[in-house]
Amino acid sequence: MIEEDIAFVVISALTIGAAIFALEARQVVYGAIALAFSFLGVAGLFIVLDATFVALFQIIVYIGAVAVLILFTVMLVTRDVESESKREPIRPMGVIIAVVISLLVIAVASVSDLSSWYDTGSFSGSIVAGIGDLLTSQYAIPLEVLALILGASVVGALTLAKVEKE
Repeated sequence: MIEEDIAFVVISALTIGAAIFALEARQVVYGAIALAFSFLGVAGLFIVLDATFVALFQIIVYIGAVAVLILFTVMLVTRDVESESKREPIRPMGVIIAVVISLLVIAVASVSDLSSWYDTGSFSGSIVAGIGDLLTSQYAIPLEVLALILGASVVGALTLAKVEKE
């Protein structure tokens, strides 16, 4: 029980920190990257809550699609603004904090026993396969509509980025 509490506190702190950095970032690209890390933290919280499929869905949809789309759009639209601004040097304190956080995560992961949380003998069939069957049969039309909306947003981002300044 104590491992779950430690994992929850660590992942919550990282998620909240990334969300605050996403709001307070001076450059939009760094804010979008922090938003992706915040999404990753939410996926970690779903794993702690034993909702593996929701966590994988969070990683695939929000990090893989939405965050990448935001980064893609921001990088296309703001390329003129970024070229005019001067580059900031890498701050040593930021590197030190990143190394400390990485070592903390590695230490918690090596101490915890996550494999004992799951009883693999209780599953009669694959939950992921069942959800996949539902997505391709009962929810096929909403899934295709979602794909079209995401495709239209990519086309819109390209259109906005390609507009010539007069």
